[in-house]
Amino acid sequence: MAHSAARWGGLPHHLPAACSHLVTDLRKLKDDSGCTLAELAQATAISKSSWERYLNGKQFPPRQAVQALCRAAHGPEKELLARWALADAVWSGRGQPTAAHSDRTSLPAAAVDAALLDNSPSAQRVGRVRRVLLAASALIDERPLGTAAVVLLLCAAMVTPAAVIHASRATGTRTVTRPPVCRLHSCEGRNPRTTACEDPITTASHTAADGTRLEIRLSPSCRAGWIRAWPLHPGFRIKISGPHANTQSATETARPADSGILTTTMITAPQPSRLRACYYPSAGHPGRECFGSTG
Repeated sequence: MAHSAARWGGLPHHLPAACSHLVTDLRKLKDDSGCTLAELAQATAISKSSWERYLNGKQFPPRQAVQALCRAAHGPEKELLARWALADAVWSGRGQPTAAHSDRTSLPAAAVDAALLDNSPSAQRVGRVRRVLLAASALIDERPLGTAAVVLLLCAAMVTPAAVIHASRATGTRTVTRPPVCRLHSCEGRNPRTTACEDPITTASHTAADGTRLEIRLSPSCRAGWIRAWPLHPGFRIKISGPHANTQSATETARPADSGILTTTMITAPQPSRLRACYYPSAGHPGRECFGSTG
């Protein structure tokens, strides 16, 4: 189906250049696909509110989200994952001092972006050299002759580690996946919006008698689950339970200003099919509605 391109607002001024370039590419890929945010959420199993935060520069998108968008929109997955790796290094602080000048060293960056996808010691050495190069390039405008000489020397220093990476990759190709922040019991009590458990799927859903929509969400990589509910009204409570786990709950006391969605904290889910969710209406409407997971 055809949709007009979204009218995106400006990105935050503090967003590093590498992150801005990544978000701009993701916006274009989403617009070219013709999908609305709601359709994108359904196609990628990542919530609409998460996509709104990613595409507006409010939250850095996880690798799984970039990969899911590429597959849903038939985009250049390898190219965007390389750009994501560079942006991730800047966002996490490993490349923060030089992010604003990433566009000045496009030739070294092309070789290094691929190396950053590898977590080997040689790849890490190349990343450190690249960050020094970017910092040095910022001085070219003030001291062009001296700084240019330093940059040339550092470029020569990159040849050896880059060759090592190329040789090591000739022996085999491997896929590197960013590990989740938590797993099983270490996820219990944590907010799913602030972890790397951004690969959730909906394993069960239910619409309460008062119209409240509830979903049991599961992160296969973290092996943890939670409930999300909307629309919100003061006084209702949601609770998720499962075997070998501490029950987690949340109560709506005031409508939040950002997403309008209430979530519980996470619960360990070694047996996802045995997760159980219960909904308790406001104090003036006693009773409960419960349903179970199927995945």
